[in-house]
Amino acid sequence: MMVKDCMQSDVIYVSVPGTRENVLQIMADQQVNGLPVVKKGSKTLVGIVTRSDLLRKVDENQLAMLMVRDPETVKPRTDIKTALKIMLEKRYRRLPVVEKDELVGLLSVPDILSATLGTDEKIGSMEISKLVTRRVNAVWEKTPLPLSYMIMEMAGKNGLVVLGESGGVTGMITVSDYIRLSEVTIEDNISQTFSGEDGAVDWGWTSKDFLVVTKKLLRLPSTAVSEVMTKNIISFSEVTTVAECVTILRTEDIDQAPVLSVTGSLIGMIEDRDLLKLALETQSS
Repeated sequence: MMVKDCMQSDVIYVSVPGTRENVLQIMADQQVNGLPVVKKGSKTLVGIVTRSDLLRKVDENQLAMLMVRDPETVKPRTDIKTALKIMLEKRYRRLPVVEKDELVGLLSVPDILSATLGTDEKIGSMEISKLVTRRVNAVWEKTPLPLSYMIMEMAGKNGLVVLGESGGVTGMITVSDYIRLSEVTIEDNISQTFSGEDGAVDWGWTSKDFLVVTKKLLRLPSTAVSEVMTKNIISFSEVTTVAECVTILRTEDIDQAPVLSVTGSLIGMIEDRDLLKLALETQSS
Protein backbone atom coordinates (compact mmCIF):
# COMPACT_ATOMS: atom_id res chain seq x y z
CA MET A 1 0.00 0.00 0.00
CA MET A 2 1.21 3.50 -0.86
CA VAL A 3 0.45 6.89 0.65
CA LYS A 4 -1.74 7.83 -2.33
CA ASP A 5 -4.06 4.91 -1.47
CA CYS A 6 -5.23 6.48 1.80
CA MET A 7 -4.34 10.19 1.78
CA GLN A 8 -6.82 13.07 1.54
CA SER A 9 -6.47 14.75 -1.85
CA ASP A 10 -8.84 17.66 -1.17
CA VAL A 11 -6.66 19.41 1.40
CA ILE A 12 -7.69 22.37 3.51
CA TYR A 13 -4.73 24.70 3.99
CA VAL A 14 -3.81 28.23 5.07
CA SER A 15 -1.46 30.71 3.40
CA VAL A 16 1.32 33.00 4.58
CA PRO A 17 1.33 35.83 5.26
CA GLY A 18 -1.52 35.25 7.68
CA THR A 19 -2.56 35.64 11.31
CA ARG A 20 -3.73 33.61 14.28
CA GLU A 21 -7.28 34.78 13.55
CA ASN A 22 -7.09 33.39 10.00
CA VAL A 23 -6.01 29.98 11.33
CA LEU A 24 -8.61 29.85 14.12
CA GLN A 25 -11.40 30.78 11.69
CA ILE A 26 -10.49 28.04 9.21
CA MET A 27 -10.05 25.46 12.00
CA ALA A 28 -13.47 26.35 13.42
CA ASP A 29 -15.22 26.38 10.03
CA GLN A 30 -13.66 23.13 8.83
CA GLN A 31 -13.48 21.35 12.23
CA VAL A 32 -9.79 20.46 11.87
CA ASN A 33 -6.92 20.58 14.38
CA GLY A 34 -4.00 21.06 12.00
CA LEU A 35 -3.37 22.79 8.68
CA PRO A 36 -0.57 22.73 6.09
CA VAL A 37 0.79 26.21 5.32
CA VAL A 38 1.60 27.29 1.75
CA LYS A 39 2.98 30.43 0.13
CA LYS A 40 0.22 32.82 -0.85
CA GLY A 41 -0.90 32.36 -4.44
CA SER A 42 0.70 28.92 -4.74
CA LYS A 43 0.66 25.43 -3.28
CA THR A 44 4.32 25.48 -2.27
CA LEU A 45 4.47 23.96 1.20
CA VAL A 46 6.35 26.03 3.79
CA GLY A 47 5.02 24.77 7.11
CA ILE A 48 2.29 23.22 9.22
CA VAL A 49 0.31 24.69 12.13
CA THR A 50 -1.75 22.92 14.81
CA ARG A 51 -4.00 23.93 17.70
CA SER A 52 -1.18 23.00 20.05
CA ASP A 53 1.11 25.53 18.33
CA LEU A 54 -1.49 28.24 18.94
CA LEU A 55 -1.62 27.44 22.64
CA ARG A 56 2.14 27.15 23.10
CA LYS A 57 2.80 30.56 21.48
CA VAL A 58 0.04 32.59 23.07
CA ASP A 59 1.68 35.97 22.55
CA GLU A 60 2.38 35.46 18.83
CA ASN A 61 -0.08 36.56 16.15
CA GLN A 62 1.76 36.09 12.85
CA LEU A 63 1.30 32.71 11.17
CA ALA A 64 4.93 32.69 10.01
CA MET A 65 6.00 32.62 13.66
CA LEU A 66 3.30 30.19 14.80
CA MET A 67 3.86 27.47 12.23
CA VAL A 68 6.47 24.70 12.22
CA ARG A 69 8.69 25.47 9.25
CA ASP A 70 9.83 22.93 6.65
CA PRO A 71 7.82 20.00 8.07
CA GLU A 72 8.64 16.39 7.31
CA THR A 73 6.77 15.20 4.22
CA VAL A 74 6.06 12.12 2.14
CA LYS A 75 5.27 11.60 -1.54
CA PRO A 76 2.17 9.95 -3.03
CA ARG A 77 4.15 6.85 -4.00
CA THR A 78 5.91 6.53 -0.63
CA ASP A 79 5.28 3.11 0.94
CA ILE A 80 2.74 3.45 3.75
CA LYS A 81 5.15 1.54 6.04
CA THR A 82 7.65 4.39 5.70
CA ALA A 83 4.99 6.96 6.57
CA LEU A 84 3.86 4.86 9.54
CA LYS A 85 7.39 4.62 10.92
CA ILE A 86 7.83 8.41 10.67
CA MET A 87 4.53 9.06 12.43
CA LEU A 88 5.29 6.57 15.19
CA GLU A 89 8.83 7.79 15.77
CA LYS A 90 7.98 11.51 15.73
CA ARG A 91 4.47 11.13 17.22
CA TYR A 92 2.94 13.03 14.31
CA ARG A 93 -0.80 13.01 13.73
CA ARG A 94 -0.53 14.17 10.14
CA LEU A 95 1.99 14.30 7.30
CA PRO A 96 1.78 16.64 4.30
CA VAL A 97 2.07 14.87 0.95
CA VAL A 98 4.07 16.76 -1.67
CA GLU A 99 5.04 16.37 -5.30
CA LYS A 100 7.81 18.69 -6.56
CA ASP A 101 7.48 20.77 -3.37
CA GLU A 102 3.77 21.37 -4.00
CA LEU A 103 1.08 20.21 -1.57
CA VAL A 104 -1.01 17.43 -3.15
CA GLY A 105 -2.45 15.67 -0.10
CA LEU A 106 -2.51 15.10 3.62
CA LEU A 107 -2.05 11.79 5.45
CA SER A 108 -3.61 11.55 8.91
CA VAL A 109 -3.89 8.89 11.62
CA PRO A 110 -7.62 8.25 10.93
CA ASP A 111 -6.91 7.88 7.19
CA ILE A 112 -4.30 5.18 7.82
CA LEU A 113 -6.37 3.28 10.39
CA SER A 114 -9.42 3.15 8.15
CA ALA A 115 -7.39 1.94 5.17
CA THR A 116 -5.52 -0.74 7.14
CA LEU A 117 -7.26 -1.93 10.30
CA GLY A 118 -10.73 -1.11 9.05
CA THR A 119 -10.37 -3.47 6.11
CA ASP A 120 -8.42 -6.31 7.77
CA GLU A 121 -10.91 -8.94 8.94
CA LYS A 122 -8.55 -10.78 11.25
CA ILE A 123 -7.12 -7.69 12.97
CA GLY A 124 -10.44 -5.87 12.92
CA SER A 125 -12.15 -8.61 14.91
CA MET A 126 -9.58 -8.44 17.74
CA GLU A 127 -10.69 -6.99 21.07
CA ILE A 128 -8.93 -3.79 22.15
CA SER A 129 -8.11 -5.10 25.66
CA LYS A 130 -4.39 -5.60 24.88
CA LEU A 131 -4.12 -2.16 23.29
CA VAL A 132 -5.48 -0.18 26.22
CA THR A 133 -3.07 2.24 27.90
CA ARG A 134 -3.36 1.68 31.65
CA ARG A 135 -1.60 4.92 32.58
CA VAL A 136 -4.30 7.57 32.48
CA ASN A 137 -3.76 11.32 32.68
CA ALA A 138 -6.66 12.70 34.65
CA VAL A 139 -7.72 15.72 36.70
CA TRP A 140 -10.33 16.29 39.38
CA GLU A 141 -13.42 18.05 38.07
CA LYS A 142 -12.85 21.01 40.43
CA THR A 143 -9.34 21.67 39.08
CA PRO A 144 -9.01 25.26 37.75
CA LEU A 145 -8.90 25.34 33.96
CA PRO A 146 -5.43 26.98 33.62
CA LEU A 147 -3.92 24.38 35.98
CA SER A 148 -5.54 21.53 34.04
CA TYR A 149 -3.94 22.83 30.85
CA MET A 150 -0.54 22.93 32.55
CA ILE A 151 -1.02 19.29 33.63
CA MET A 152 -1.95 18.27 30.09
CA GLU A 153 1.11 20.03 28.65
CA MET A 154 3.49 18.43 31.17
CA ALA A 155 2.03 15.01 30.38
CA GLY A 156 2.57 15.59 26.65
CA LYS A 157 -1.06 14.74 25.90
CA ASN A 158 -3.81 16.48 23.95
CA GLY A 159 -6.61 15.59 26.35
CA LEU A 160 -7.43 14.66 29.94
CA VAL A 161 -10.00 12.44 31.60
CA VAL A 162 -12.02 14.30 34.24
CA LEU A 163 -12.85 12.48 37.49
CA GLY A 164 -15.47 13.20 40.15
CA GLU A 165 -15.04 12.95 43.93
CA SER A 166 -15.82 9.24 43.92
CA GLY A 167 -13.24 8.54 41.20
CA GLY A 168 -15.76 7.95 38.43
CA VAL A 169 -15.35 9.45 34.95
CA THR A 170 -17.45 12.60 34.61
CA GLY A 171 -16.06 14.05 31.37
CA MET A 172 -13.15 14.84 29.05
CA ILE A 173 -11.30 18.01 28.13
CA THR A 174 -9.06 18.34 25.06
CA VAL A 175 -6.83 20.81 23.22
CA SER A 176 -9.81 21.83 21.08
CA ASP A 177 -11.75 22.79 24.22
CA TYR A 178 -8.90 24.96 25.50
CA ILE A 179 -8.73 26.83 22.21
CA ARG A 180 -12.50 27.33 22.16
CA LEU A 181 -12.52 28.59 25.75
CA SER A 182 -9.53 30.89 25.48
CA GLU A 183 -10.32 34.55 25.94
CA VAL A 184 -8.54 37.20 23.90
CA THR A 185 -7.50 40.01 26.17
CA ILE A 186 -5.54 43.13 25.51
CA GLU A 187 -2.38 43.93 27.39
CA ASP A 188 -1.22 47.48 26.91
CA ASN A 189 2.46 48.16 27.45
CA ILE A 190 2.77 51.88 27.76
CA SER A 191 6.09 53.69 27.48
CA GLN A 192 6.00 57.33 28.41
CA THR A 193 8.06 60.01 26.74
CA PHE A 194 8.13 63.15 28.82
CA SER A 195 8.30 66.62 27.36
CA GLY A 196 9.77 69.82 28.45
CA GLU A 197 12.74 70.80 30.46
CA ASP A 198 15.09 67.84 30.08
CA GLY A 199 18.37 69.14 28.74
CA ALA A 200 19.40 65.73 27.44
CA VAL A 201 17.12 66.08 24.44
CA ASP A 202 17.35 68.51 21.55
CA TRP A 203 13.61 68.83 21.18
CA GLY A 204 10.53 69.06 23.34
CA TRP A 205 6.80 68.57 23.39
CA THR A 206 4.20 70.67 25.09
CA SER A 207 2.57 67.57 26.58
CA LYS A 208 3.30 63.95 27.41
CA ASP A 209 3.30 61.49 24.53
CA PHE A 210 2.42 57.82 25.07
CA LEU A 211 3.62 55.02 22.83
CA VAL A 212 1.12 52.20 23.23
CA VAL A 213 2.22 48.72 22.25
CA THR A 214 -0.76 46.38 22.10
CA LYS A 215 -0.28 42.65 22.41
CA LYS A 216 -3.05 40.08 22.18
CA LEU A 217 -2.83 37.27 24.71
CA LEU A 218 -4.91 34.15 25.04
CA ARG A 219 -6.01 33.61 28.63
CA LEU A 220 -7.98 30.70 30.03
CA PRO A 221 -10.81 31.60 32.42
CA SER A 222 -10.19 30.53 36.04
CA THR A 223 -13.22 28.28 36.19
CA ALA A 224 -13.45 24.66 37.30
CA VAL A 225 -12.97 22.02 34.62
CA SER A 226 -16.45 20.66 35.40
CA GLU A 227 -18.04 23.85 34.06
CA VAL A 228 -16.55 23.54 30.58
CA MET A 229 -15.69 19.86 30.03
CA THR A 230 -17.45 17.58 27.56
CA LYS A 231 -19.84 15.53 29.68
CA ASN A 232 -21.47 13.24 27.10
CA ILE A 233 -18.30 11.36 26.24
CA ILE A 234 -17.77 8.38 23.97
CA SER A 235 -16.30 5.37 25.80
CA PHE A 236 -15.35 1.77 25.01
CA SER A 237 -15.25 -1.54 26.84
CA GLU A 238 -12.36 -4.01 26.68
CA VAL A 239 -14.40 -6.29 24.41
CA THR A 240 -14.90 -3.58 21.77
CA THR A 241 -13.29 -4.78 18.55
CA VAL A 242 -10.52 -2.92 16.76
CA ALA A 243 -12.76 -2.35 13.72
CA GLU A 244 -15.56 -0.93 15.90
CA CYS A 245 -13.08 1.29 17.72
CA VAL A 246 -11.59 2.68 14.50
CA THR A 247 -15.03 3.35 13.02
CA ILE A 248 -16.34 5.15 16.12
CA LEU A 249 -13.20 7.27 16.59
CA ARG A 250 -13.42 8.42 12.96
CA THR A 251 -17.20 8.90 12.90
CA GLU A 252 -17.23 10.88 16.14
CA ASP A 253 -14.11 12.82 15.07
CA ILE A 254 -12.20 12.05 18.28
CA ASP A 255 -8.66 10.73 18.75
CA GLN A 256 -9.02 9.08 22.15
CA ALA A 257 -11.61 7.72 24.56
CA PRO A 258 -11.78 6.16 28.04
CA VAL A 259 -12.15 2.39 28.37
CA LEU A 260 -14.58 1.36 31.11
CA SER A 261 -15.35 -1.91 32.88
CA VAL A 262 -18.86 -3.40 32.88
CA THR A 263 -19.47 -1.57 36.17
CA GLY A 264 -18.40 1.76 34.68
CA SER A 265 -15.00 1.94 36.38
CA LEU A 266 -12.11 3.52 34.47
CA ILE A 267 -9.70 0.87 33.14
CA GLY A 268 -7.53 2.94 30.83
CA MET A 269 -7.45 4.90 27.58
CA ILE A 270 -7.43 4.00 23.92
CA GLU A 271 -5.81 6.47 21.49
CA ASP A 272 -5.94 6.21 17.72
CA ARG A 273 -2.21 6.95 17.59
CA ASP A 274 -1.53 3.82 19.67
CA LEU A 275 -3.28 1.77 17.00
CA LEU A 276 -0.64 2.80 14.45
CA LYS A 277 1.68 0.05 15.70
CA LEU A 278 -0.99 -2.49 14.87
CA ALA A 279 -1.43 -0.88 11.43
CA LEU A 280 2.31 -1.23 10.82
CA GLU A 281 2.10 -4.95 11.67
CA THR A 282 -0.55 -5.47 9.02
CA GLN A 283 1.76 -3.93 6.39
CA SER A 284 4.81 -5.91 7.50
CA SER A 285 3.18 -9.35 7.32
